[in-house]
Amino acid sequence: MATSDNITPENIDETYPIAGQDNDSQGFRDNFATIQSSLSASKTAIKDIEAKGIFKTALADGSLDNDLQGNTITNGVLKGVASEHFNTGNIIQNAEANILWTTAEYHDITMANPSSVRLSLGGWPAAGTYGRMRLAIRSNNGSERTITFEAANAGTLRVNSTNWTSALSGGDFTVTSATSPKIVDVWTVDGGITVFMEYAGEYTILS
Repeated sequence: MATSDNITPENIDETYPIAGQDNDSQGFRDNFATIQSSLSASKTAIKDIEAKGIFKTALADGSLDNDLQGNTITNGVLKGVASEHFNTGNIIQNAEANILWTTAEYHDITMANPSSVRLSLGGWPAAGTYGRMRLAIRSNNGSERTITFEAANAGTLRVNSTNWTSALSGGDFTVTSATSPKIVDVWTVDGGITVFMEYAGEYTILS
């Protein structure tokens, strides 16, 4: 990979050619060779930066890919950094809806038809890293909807039994409001083998 070390303007003889005398053409060739190799190294280095760099706006060809591919950001200060939000729209599948960490950290989930749906929690980051989602779950029209949860890929769900019991109605997790969502936090540190769940409450308008 070319670096700035391969760009060598210092090898150009700035005093050549000398005015008023016959100059050996080898000096021209040497200078041109240095210019050519430095320009070639510059092009290679710039293309490498374009492929791997983090940019505020798209490049001239319109591409913008700031995927860090799991690399670590160390010793930084974050300010004004938001997390992705995803609105599922009305969930009407009969069997299962996938709620993925790779899609967003905050999910607005609206239960429509049928009255009972299973939410599969997945798309987690690799084991050894911390992934968390917040789920805001509501009914589309105020009718009672029953939700069951599962950890994708045969993972295990764990809850605080006292906290979780407060979220249940007749042993089921249900939502009955179109305007006051029930908030559930879910997280994992082992790639979804074990997924922890915590009920944060049903959020109503402050009067």
